[in-house]
Amino acid sequence: MIKASEFLLSQNQALLANFSQLKAEENHAKPLIQFMKGDPTEFGHEQCKMSQIGYDIVKSEISKSQNHSYCHSTGTQPAKQAVAKHFSHGKQITENDVIITQGVNQGLFYCLLGICDPGQNILVPELGFPFFDGIAQAYQVEVRKYKLQSDNKWQIDFEDLKSKLDQNTKFLYVINPSNPCGSVFSKEHIQEIINWANQNHVLIVADEIYYGMSFGEFVSFGELADEGPIICLGGMDKMFFTPGWQISWMIFYDKNNYADEIKKAMFNLCQLLLHANVFVMNSLPQILDQLTIHYAKDRMIHFKENHDYLIQELNQIKGLKCIPAQGTFYLAVLIDLDVFQVKNDTEFAKKLLKEQNIMLLPLSWNGTDKYQGFRMLTIATKEVYIEMIARMKEFLSRV
Repeated sequence: MIKASEFLLSQNQALLANFSQLKAEENHAKPLIQFMKGDPTEFGHEQCKMSQIGYDIVKSEISKSQNHSYCHSTGTQPAKQAVAKHFSHGKQITENDVIITQGVNQGLFYCLLGICDPGQNILVPELGFPFFDGIAQAYQVEVRKYKLQSDNKWQIDFEDLKSKLDQNTKFLYVINPSNPCGSVFSKEHIQEIINWANQNHVLIVADEIYYGMSFGEFVSFGELADEGPIICLGGMDKMFFTPGWQISWMIFYDKNNYADEIKKAMFNLCQLLLHANVFVMNSLPQILDQLTIHYAKDRMIHFKENHDYLIQELNQIKGLKCIPAQGTFYLAVLIDLDVFQVKNDTEFAKKLLKEQNIMLLPLSWNGTDKYQGFRMLTIATKEVYIEMIARMKEFLSRV
């Protein structure tokens, strides 16, 4: 037998060790309530779908013969021009500063390959989407976790951040708005982060796939970009509730051309995986023009209603503590292990699934053991939450 690489085998084992523990029973007495996937379309919520206008735009592009051919590996010119136009934030951003990717993960992969060499390190948040946790090992790049302040809207602990920095640090990875915390950095805090990066000559990679999904003000890192280079990643996935379309982008805010070599390297990297879907890319100009970059923002009131309801109800359950979010459709909930008589949040999730057929994502699966809890979604209907709360209370009564 020809063996797979040791890296791949180790990653598979880690994934299986988690997901094999959360398998729903086929013949459970209660229907499954599944909160694992960060997919806004999962529950069919009326506010979690693309407008018919968007569907009609895509349909019209499908019929054009030129939209079924190869294009430049960095994306079609109309798509890159549209992204540059709508996300310039008053800066001199052109199509030459944009790469269209097949999902933000591809952009993160390009950042790893295009910026880092073996033996170097990157700074990533603890808690945060754990993309780099496994894959960086394959390229012998160290992942260093910096602390977030759970009692201060998940802001960065700069004292801890500074302790992780050295001459081999290649970039600072920030997720704003945050998955899984649901936090949204204030304009003042973003400016603090940018100032710190500039003072320490560190490139910022800002994951903004949840762009605009704030209950209040949202400020992009691109808006405040000044002297130092910032790479912002975004996409249609959450902004237009089309995660299956996988149309995303990278934007280089770099007026002093400090990262010009990196940008050229990433343009070359694009030839490895080629480009995203052409007819959807060429739908982007009209979609951005007609539906605007505020499409998701305009629907946040519905997620806020669910957010507030969940905090009210979950906080009444002994052993649960919600940390209020400022946006997205996520809510971090901490659990008291002693109350539920479990050793960790994975065991909690396993028992809840077995007894009540509710599937939750443990917080520890987001690259940390510091926080024990689960990520709640605010995208379901009220009926789903009422049923879930009733089952949670029943679960606690049996502990």
